Amino acid sequence: MSRTMQDKINAYDAATRVLEHQVDFMRTPPEFKPLYNMSDTVRKFRSAFLIPDLRNAVLAKKYERERINAGRFSAGFCGIASYTWAHLFRMPNGDALWRIKHYKNNRTRYGLSDHVWMESKFDGSVLDLAFDQSVDESGTFVEIPYDLGVDADEYFEFGRAYKFAEYLGMKINFPDIVRENMAWHMRAGRD
Repeated sequence: MSRTMQDKINAYDAATRVLEHQVDFMRTPPEFKPLYNMSDTVRKFRSAFLIPDLRNAVLAKKYERERINAGRFSAGFCGIASYTWAHLFRMPNGDALWRIKHYKNNRTRYGLSDHVWMESKFDGSVLDLAFDQSVDESGTFVEIPYDLGVDADEYFEFGRAYKFAEYLGMKINFPDIVRENMAWHMRAGRD
């Protein structure tokens, strides 16, 4: 049975609620005091994924029709969202709370060939803001092989993430936040 576009939107909204619940009940170090409400930020990220102008500005156009038709609205945003989140939510002393993980050219497991997500440095839990892009034709979630992940760098200028942050409605200067995090990272000599 083919899913309607409304079914796909409903599934997307349900995945957003799953992520809101996850961040509301996520274990974090006691000294972690987020500057932004995490469940509100999940909603802002997920709403931004749907904005056509943003999609046109930051995603590869050759896959766009297939993504929309399949209801995979978060597809293509995994790296952008992980990078942005990891820079917004840090420990008070500047330490990263998240380790960005990725795999590419996956040919050993069914599902996504390339993917990016975050892993908590505190307890190893996964936060994947685009987990719902991994669905089969029937709309069933396909398990993402997080065990294939290797660490990815987050200390670089990322124009597509800067553009994404402009669409969040958070009144932040995201490039300055990233540069401050990069400077702190260099001064501290962190990995």
